[in-house]
Amino acid sequence: MKAFITIFAALVLVGTVVAGKIHWNREAVNQSSHSAVAATEAGGTEEDSWKQHTANLPKAVVQKLEKAKTSGKPMKLVIVGSQATPEYSSAWPAKLEKALHKAYGQDAVDVKVLSYPDYTTLSFVEQDAYKDVVREKPDVLLFEPFLFNDNGVVGITHTLENLDVIMTDINKEVKGMVTILQPSQPIYHAVNYPKEEKELQAFAKEKGFEYANHWKAWPDAQSDKLLDYLSNEKRKPTQKGNDVWAKYLQTYFTGSK
Repeated sequence: MKAFITIFAALVLVGTVVAGKIHWNREAVNQSSHSAVAATEAGGTEEDSWKQHTANLPKAVVQKLEKAKTSGKPMKLVIVGSQATPEYSSAWPAKLEKALHKAYGQDAVDVKVLSYPDYTTLSFVEQDAYKDVVREKPDVLLFEPFLFNDNGVVGITHTLENLDVIMTDINKEVKGMVTILQPSQPIYHAVNYPKEEKELQAFAKEKGFEYANHWKAWPDAQSDKLLDYLSNEKRKPTQKGNDVWAKYLQTYFTGSK
């Protein structure tokens, strides 16, 4: 009798273990299935899930990212600008680079920053600084064309003439490059400067360049709140300014909020 009870208990134990194993396997399969569905909904297969980040990008940039993914050669993004486009680690270009690598992978995008403090569009032309851009051979150029430094010095008519010369020379040497123009930082209580920004935007449209208007993310130029986003001399952004600039571009380039 005792032997029968022992055998019966053993059978029950084995049955319990087997049933548990079957249940666990089913759950694992279900979980795997749910994960696959979620991945598909988020952006397709694992191989092309990066595409979910491209909703705000021009088609030409998406194509360059696709080429980078298939060829293994990174898309080169060259960021050019004034003292408002600095190279230190907490500035907006470095923050944008980090977001790009997170969204698309370390090997998909190569970022280079070329900063020209105190330059105007005129000095950029006179010193042939555009050749620095040509040497980098960018796939995508993100250009802050010294709008702040030109303000009250060069004049918007000459700014756009100089910019036309710069971009014509670069495009002669670098074929197939996508250009994205963006303004410098806003100016508190400015009168003519906002008009110049509008003219820069119109220039971009006329020439077929993309335009990233990060001013939309800043406090209104007539608001005292803007002062927290600009340095005392207002020539460059504070950390708050860098953060808001970076956040706008992160959304533009990667769809992140």
